Amino acid sequence: MTSSLTPLATDALVCHLLKTGRDGCTARFDRALFQLVLTHDEHEDTLDLGFSGSRVLERLLQVPGEVVSREELMTYAWEGRVVGQGSLNQQIYTLRQALFDAGSQIIQTLPRRGYLFNPQYLKVDQAQPSINAAPLTTVAENKGAVVMDLPAPSALPKTEQPKAARRFRSWQSMALAGSGMMVLLGLATLGFRLASSSAPSFTQTVDVGALEVLYVEKSQHLLDALIKETGLLVDTMSNMSAEPARLIVNMSPGFYEIRCA
Repeated sequence: MTSSLTPLATDALVCHLLKTGRDGCTARFDRALFQLVLTHDEHEDTLDLGFSGSRVLERLLQVPGEVVSREELMTYAWEGRVVGQGSLNQQIYTLRQALFDAGSQIIQTLPRRGYLFNPQYLKVDQAQPSINAAPLTTVAENKGAVVMDLPAPSALPKTEQPKAARRFRSWQSMALAGSGMMVLLGLATLGFRLASSSAPSFTQTVDVGALEVLYVEKSQHLLDALIKETGLLVDTMSNMSAEPARLIVNMSPGFYEIRCA
């Protein structure tokens, strides 16, 4: 059994849409449930990554295209625990298997440096929002600081456009384009989640002394078994806790995970 005191992130419900190494197969990474949902020909398969595997993938997706060192990945995925290089190697292997990354093109290894997630395998809506030219407002340097509204830059000859104004418009266009892409990606993610028919998670909250315990499992049968099997452990932790606290309990492959929320 392992435990982690890492609090849940406020954006834990954001899901990443990924491409895989199999044609026509996409993946949705649900970091809140530590799951990877594979979609192929309208059929879905849900894989449990466990807490550590989910944290490794989450850290790589925070900086796609950038190298994350092995030490940083181990610290992020096994916070407060001492593990060897073999644990990280096993999680990287498991993630590659789940993403059909036989050629290590999605999660790439940089010898003696670490790993990176190939940004070409992030699934992003290619539609770009149209951006209209905004009127340019300049301040005259005459007495009285008169503010003048000039026509849109497109109405002026290129030779008359100040360089500073062109730089401002370029920066403004990139900022608006980036904001538009984030909105489209959020809408696409929401629509995908609403349209999908993946199996829901079963949860149950139990008060044990000063502790509020949230159990999470994939089925009611597994949820009942989890509550029964961890009952003695939770009672022991309740006797050791003098102040109210909230725990999240779930089952990962081979061990239980208990985290403070």
